[in-house]
Amino acid sequence: EANILTVSSTISGEGKTFVAINLAGIIATSGKKVVLLDLDLRRPRIHQGFKVENQCGISTILIGRNKIEDCIHHTEIENFDFITAGPIPPNPSELAGSREMDNLVDELQKKYDIIIIDTPPVGIVSDAVVSLHRATYPIYVMKVGVSKRQFIENVNLLRTEKGMEYLS
Repeated sequence: EANILTVSSTISGEGKTFVAINLAGIIATSGKKVVLLDLDLRRPRIHQGFKVENQCGISTILIGRNKIEDCIHHTEIENFDFITAGPIPPNPSELAGSREMDNLVDELQKKYDIIIIDTPPVGIVSDAVVSLHRATYPIYVMKVGVSKRQFIENVNLLRTEKGMEYLS
């Protein structure tokens, strides 16, 4: 089974997408087969980082419009693929927590060593919490000059109220 890493933060602008893209690249250069998923279905950014269209992706896979293989993009780095968010759906939380999302992750685990999920900010919407629960290794990003000191309280709340004792 592939390891699942999720990358989240409290608010937009803390660098979670930057960290997710670069972490995926670093792991891929070590020889592991990596896929990066843009699960920030409200404000997708992965497609911008790679300068590709966002016509199909996670949202269209989850509603059955596209197959996984139709939405996988390959990067210049060997072993590094990604799937964009796709068009912004009317029900992002519902899709992110759906059985179809579980099925997508299960299918990708058969093909990849590492799945990295770029989530929406956890301080704004609850979508990220489902992905954090899915993770083998959740990563919580904070940025000097952007993140406020009280954001550390979000990590504590996730640990105590959402049962994510492994966050530290």
